[in-house]
Amino acid sequence: MRPLSNLHRKAKALLGFGPTEAGLSAPTGPADAAAPPAAAGMAAAMPPADAAIHYRPPRRDELHQAVRMILSQPGQLADETQVADFLRFAEPRRVDLSLFLVAERRSRLLWALLPMLSPGRTALLLSPALPHGSAERLAAGELIEGMCAQLGIRDVLLTQALLDPADNTARDLFLAHRFEVMAELLYLAGEPRKRLTTPVLPPGMAWVGYTEQTHELFKQAIHATYENSLDCPGLNGVRDMEDVIAGHRAAGEFEPKLWRLLVELGPDASAPPKPLGVLLLSPIPQAGSVELVYLGLVPEARGRRLSDLLMRQAMIAVIEQGMSRLTLAVDARNVPALKLYYKHGMARAGSKLALMRDLRNP
Repeated sequence: MRPLSNLHRKAKALLGFGPTEAGLSAPTGPADAAAPPAAAGMAAAMPPADAAIHYRPPRRDELHQAVRMILSQPGQLADETQVADFLRFAEPRRVDLSLFLVAERRSRLLWALLPMLSPGRTALLLSPALPHGSAERLAAGELIEGMCAQLGIRDVLLTQALLDPADNTARDLFLAHRFEVMAELLYLAGEPRKRLTTPVLPPGMAWVGYTEQTHELFKQAIHATYENSLDCPGLNGVRDMEDVIAGHRAAGEFEPKLWRLLVELGPDASAPPKPLGVLLLSPIPQAGSVELVYLGLVPEARGRRLSDLLMRQAMIAVIEQGMSRLTLAVDARNVPALKLYYKHGMARAGSKLALMRDLRNP
């Protein structure tokens, strides 16, 4: 699974699939207070084609309605409990509600957009289903453009959207505003099988844990696993590796002992170990699960059944952490990875269409 999925795991959590690590900065002034500088900048960046449509942060009395909009699914309006859960889970995390924008006409909210910022200079846009009216479509397009402009000012490099794969209207909207389809992401979950034992490493192999001293080795190993990868190949070369690792670390509760490299030892102690595979895991205690943040093999290690070893180790980690299941997201086109995951008891729990816009491109 590639870094594209990190923000999507946070969104799943905030949209009702479990906890996330994303913070909340709610407006503190009165309902009619001036917009915070960042949000005001977004609004200023959007010249409304229709003067009757106003683009601004939601007022305090509109906040719950705006959150309900972005949480709602087609044909199913989010209830007050879901809104309260969203705000409660977001509060200790990094969701900045001062960046929330709505489009309003005649005191009616037409559309809303909330960015979730992440380490690694990426952001995910949370948005409602797109209504069919022309005013709503105009408002949605203006909000997307204004938000992307403001995120670019904040040094965000990549912004992403996570859509229902069947929602062609929303897909076409984002494509019209310079987003590109990256992948359909399948969300999988599975429980460790009974009588699972810790895998025995083949002779000459060892685990290397993550530390400041091994950071560069991890960076090189992760980069090497991208060669000819079938998992979100459109991301190759798009992000700096330091940003990639920052995104991986932010995927959940970072636990260094759950980050491992499978290496081949040299002929003597002076020879550096040769990375073969990468296994990055993150505990999600509130959901009783461990997230498989990333699993990959370098090209020369493929076809040696080492991916089975990595998956067994991931399932052992679930048990050792006292959790009940392993979760992950994977590119639907990555058939070898899907076969591996299904072989180890993972089952499909949902899917989303991932789109991305590179804010460095004018």
